Amino acid sequence: MPMEYKKNSIGDKILCYLGETTVGLCKIGVNVVFDTHSFLDGTYGDTRPSKDFYATVNQMKRTNYLKERHGKLYITKKGREKIIKKHLKNQHKKENKKWDGKWRSIIFDIPEVSRKDRDFLRRELKSIGLIEVQQSVWVSPYQIEKELNTLLKLWKTDFQGDIRFLLIEKMNDRDLKEKFNIK
Repeated sequence: MPMEYKKNSIGDKILCYLGETTVGLCKIGVNVVFDTHSFLDGTYGDTRPSKDFYATVNQMKRTNYLKERHGKLYITKKGREKIIKKHLKNQHKKENKKWDGKWRSIIFDIPEVSRKDRDFLRRELKSIGLIEVQQSVWVSPYQIEKELNTLLKLWKTDFQGDIRFLLIEKMNDRDLKEKFNIK
C-alpha cells in the first residue's frame, strides 16, 4: 500500500511543493532533482532544517520516492507517480477554480482478458478525482491530459486495447457541474 502523508505534514508539503514547482515532471526521460534549499527557503522561511525534515526525507528515500546520487536527491518513478497523482487530486479539490467551459475525457476499451488492467485504471482514475459518466468514459473539468499521459506511462506501458483523450466543448453537463462544484 502506498505511503500516505497527513495533510500539512512535512511529507505532504514536499509532495505539494514538487507538484507545483517541478519543471519536467511529466517528461519521463528527464531526471528531476529535489532542491531542498529552495523548498526550505519557500516553506519554512529558515534555511536550517528540522530533525523532522531530515526524518521525512530519509523516509521518502526508504520508500523509494527519492533516490540519492552524488549528493543530490532525485525523484524516482514511484515518486513521480505519487507527486502527479497528488497534484491532480489537489486540482480537483480546489474551490472556485476558474473553469474554461470544456470537459477533458479519457475513454478506453480494454478487453476482458485484461480485466485486471481495466479495473486498475478505473480505480486510479477515480482516486485522482475523475468521474465516470458511462462505463469506461471518465471526465474532468481541468486540463489533465499531460499528467494522465505521464501516469499511463508510469503505471504500465502496454495496456491492451484502446485509450483516448477527448476535449468536449458541449454536452449535457448539469449533473457534472454539480459533482465538481462548478457554478
